[in-house]
Amino acid sequence: MKQNYLHFIKTHTKLSRAPLVPEIKLYTASDITSLWHMTETDLKQKNIEPPFWAFAWPGGQAIARYILDNPSLVKNKSVLDLASGSGIAGIAALAASARHVDFNDIDPLACKSIHLNCAANGLKVYPSILRKNLIAGPTNQCSQKNSWEIIVAGDVFYEQPMSQKIFEWLLNRTREGTEVLIGDPGRCYFPEGPIEMLYQYSVKTSKMIEKEDEIVSRVYRLLHHGG
Repeated sequence: MKQNYLHFIKTHTKLSRAPLVPEIKLYTASDITSLWHMTETDLKQKNIEPPFWAFAWPGGQAIARYILDNPSLVKNKSVLDLASGSGIAGIAALAASARHVDFNDIDPLACKSIHLNCAANGLKVYPSILRKNLIAGPTNQCSQKNSWEIIVAGDVFYEQPMSQKIFEWLLNRTREGTEVLIGDPGRCYFPEGPIEMLYQYSVKTSKMIEKEDEIVSRVYRLLHHGG
């Protein structure tokens, strides 16, 4: 099956550069709906995850751009790229000399695409990929020992009630001393809370994906919040 995933990705996507982060190459598609249908048909699987891995979403691009422009944020640090998708933010962290990056996604196709994208960018390390739901269970707990100094999370606030659960989980990681960076283009479920906007970018996108040709995407730091 893993070989099927590899063949599927290479057949239905093409290697291209992210508009805001041309330093990074990704295997991407142009139409999420048709790719989703092809995923179920070609791999003979039902109820498969939407192929979020096949697009350079604006939140992830914003985080990647911010990291590459501010490499001291991650240099020699351990990083978690939460809900990685294509892995663009984690790839940027590795390019900026992060000591270690854990990519995380529950979709096996996303995990395979991260391998391909890391290789396409000439990264010399074998990517560490956690294929598990890290926020399962109480949000004050982490299903894996938290050894990360920085967590990056792009485009994670797109549905309720998962958005609030992710936000509470991230808040609890700040209480453990972890720095959290969020990339978001104004998703409707972006939660209110102790955040600081660091930078904003205008990201070229596609009407097939975002219903706009260009969208503003912001990078936030989640502030430590006691409680």
